[in-house]
Amino acid sequence: MSVVIIGIVASFVSLYATVPQVLRAARSRSADGVSWDSLVLSLATFTLWCVYAVAIADHIQLVNNTIALGLLVVLAVVVLRSGVERSYWTAVVAVLGTGALSVWLVDVANTFTLAMVGTTISSLRMVPQTRLALSRAPLWGLCPWATILAWLGTALWLGYAVLVGDIALALTSGIGIAMQSAILAHRLPPRRTLASLAGGRLGRPVATLVAPVAIRFPQRKDFELAA
Repeated sequence: MSVVIIGIVASFVSLYATVPQVLRAARSRSADGVSWDSLVLSLATFTLWCVYAVAIADHIQLVNNTIALGLLVVLAVVVLRSGVERSYWTAVVAVLGTGALSVWLVDVANTFTLAMVGTTISSLRMVPQTRLALSRAPLWGLCPWATILAWLGTALWLGYAVLVGDIALALTSGIGIAMQSAILAHRLPPRRTLASLAGGRLGRPVATLVAPVAIRFPQRKDFELAA
């Protein structure tokens, strides 16, 4: 039962992680720091997993992946409307092309082959976003809450995979948590984040708790461009 609960929580957190990013991009009309390449790869990834869920008749996976794909489509539309110089045809081709390829793989090979391809793409989809973060580019458009939730969701999936013995999911989640950690560290630099919390960003109780730690780790100027 505990494993099922972890899976449910991981699914909910992973799905909800996209919502703050959609809202931030829609309100600010800015998507600076949001990697279009990672977004397109994510669209392709969840299209593949939707086909996989249909092929193996897994209704739980189908619902989860369909909702995730829908949220990513909304995010792609919002990002494009924010002025990002990218063609929407890239996203359309990614979805339709991946869908057709996935159906073909199931037809000429089997669902295991499709799962292996999906695992590979899932492991690589955050590489462009990670490279953008490591380049020290401004990440103002990347929602902090979405970043934290994405990290937490990946960590929960890693724990779930270990508990159920799913090697493919564990590998994907392990790679994902490493990349999400790099993105999180650059979007919310520890010293800058501590200073912000100590300054009352989340209220006086949190500020009182964090202040002694923030004093021991003062801000460094080389973090200023990261967030």
